[in-house]
Amino acid sequence: PCYKIVYFHDASRRISYEEAHLACRADGGHLVSIETEAEQGLIERFIQNLLASDGDFWIGLRRKKEEVDNSTECQHLYSWSDGSSSTFRNWYVDEPSCGSEICVVMYHQPSAPPGVGGPYMFQWNDDRCNMKNNFICKYSLEKPTNAPVENSQQDVATELFNPVPP
Repeated sequence: PCYKIVYFHDASRRISYEEAHLACRADGGHLVSIETEAEQGLIERFIQNLLASDGDFWIGLRRKKEEVDNSTECQHLYSWSDGSSSTFRNWYVDEPSCGSEICVVMYHQPSAPPGVGGPYMFQWNDDRCNMKNNFICKYSLEKPTNAPVENSQQDVATELFNPVPP
């Protein structure tokens, strides 16, 4: 697969989960499904190479049912927006917290003091879907759906290391 890391230094340009989902779909991708520990490590290295400041990243994991679930046992209710059946998870300690937090971010808070589970770096956290964040798209090697034919994988790959300017 190919990836696009969308990072905004200017926090006012960050977007909601649904906006991020639509942005990835617009050019033939999906919010990233992280299916293995190796893929998690790859994404972490991409983000580290950006030398980005604080700002979490939407990923394509989301709770299936939107009604408020105050139990702490909601982990089985999460699924990938691209249909991946992967059960790999990288939750931060005591996450997901369930309740009204339905969409999932990958923490990226290099300046935050460590919490109970260590630094807030790259583990996952359920969050309110209307929060404004950066995001990560993933593109399969098959021909993208709903995208122009001229949108080749080469185009996507060249975007990978070019963060959007503020």
